[in-house]
Amino acid sequence: MTRTLNATLVALAWLALMGASPAVPATTFPTATQEHLQNGVALVSASTGGVLVGASITVPAGLVHQSASNSGVADVAARLVLSTPIEGGVSLSDSATTRGATLTFTLDPNDTRFYLEAPKAQFPALLHDLVSALTAPDLSNLAAARAAAITAATTENDGPAAAAMSMVRQATYAGTGYAYPEAGRILSLQSLTAADVSAWAAGYRHGPGTLVALDGAVDDPIVSAARIEMTRLGGSAAAAPQPPATDGGVVQAPARGNEIVTHRDVAAPWVAVGYRVPDMYSSDFPAMLVIEALLGQGGDVHAFSYGSESSLPDEYVGAFYDYQAQPGLLAIFLNGSDANVDGSVRDLQSAIARLRGSPLPDVIVDHGRRLAVGSYFTGVQGLDDAAWLMGRAAATTDGTAFENLLPIRISQVTAADVQRVARRYLTGEVVGVVLPQTGPAH
Repeated sequence: MTRTLNATLVALAWLALMGASPAVPATTFPTATQEHLQNGVALVSASTGGVLVGASITVPAGLVHQSASNSGVADVAARLVLSTPIEGGVSLSDSATTRGATLTFTLDPNDTRFYLEAPKAQFPALLHDLVSALTAPDLSNLAAARAAAITAATTENDGPAAAAMSMVRQATYAGTGYAYPEAGRILSLQSLTAADVSAWAAGYRHGPGTLVALDGAVDDPIVSAARIEMTRLGGSAAAAPQPPATDGGVVQAPARGNEIVTHRDVAAPWVAVGYRVPDMYSSDFPAMLVIEALLGQGGDVHAFSYGSESSLPDEYVGAFYDYQAQPGLLAIFLNGSDANVDGSVRDLQSAIARLRGSPLPDVIVDHGRRLAVGSYFTGVQGLDDAAWLMGRAAATTDGTAFENLLPIRISQVTAADVQRVARRYLTGEVVGVVLPQTGPAH
């Protein structure tokens, strides 16, 4: 292993030097305003200054809504939005680049998120073009978009971490579209028709379920421009495509009990251990963030996000919390030599048993709280992160206040909370194992 995930639970001496949990300020993120347009679009905004405006536009058509027959349509449809020609026949993405802007898409479990970051003077015109493309993506580029998605689907799980995550997700979300690869199943992509894509893209054209978050150089004219553009969407909700109740398209990898095994061209085995855990809308979310921190956070919350400007990691060691999915998924990644794969899993299981046992000493829980709060604040590095967080907050029952309430709630997590949440969720794990193509059998 390159990292011992339960080290936090056994290395106590230096933790005793830490003091009590720091007081979290009541307001850390700027106060955001939130309104609902007559057509059902939710519009939130915050002015944080600068010369750029960042806009996250979330539409209610996500990976979970795909079926075996149209898996990959989310990727293809989003690509077609970006490639739709605007004035002069230039594609929307090329026009954005020419104007010094960034335009991307990300496929999330329950929605597709388009992100536009542009100089303030260019923002209204680019937002207009983006809404035009959302309401009428150009299907003439279907062959190129499908080919790009097939290329992505062919390579997205080549890395051991991505392969292990894919297996865990496949078992955890079997029967839903979130069990499939993010770019889609190659067979489904090859048979995808313009009618399939058009039916999917209908979910882009309706106000209900659509959320727009503005951050950066936001002022009244920018908000007004966004309000005008988003009123172009229809006022009735489109029915999101739903997979069959029992979806026979999920292809299970060879399994032994709750362990799924595959082989890749890797030097050493990789393991992902997954648990079904609360999503971000649960009251247990703050305690699970502390547990993730105690098990060893592996990196960015967006590490396994898939989109036009992102790729799945080849290697990842530590805990990853997919809390946008329902239910959430906590995956812990380990790697090591052939001799210690089972030992690494046993070490992790011992750490989980420690969390589920008697309440942890306060000094350990305090350390977990500090790590979780610190990770939360450092996770917002740019306008894209800020707009994403503000949009996710707006979708909670707390509204945009969630941004500032969450770190306070994390700081209030107790040892009893950790024990209770661990006992409730950290059971019945799914283990995905990636073994070298040559070597002793596992």
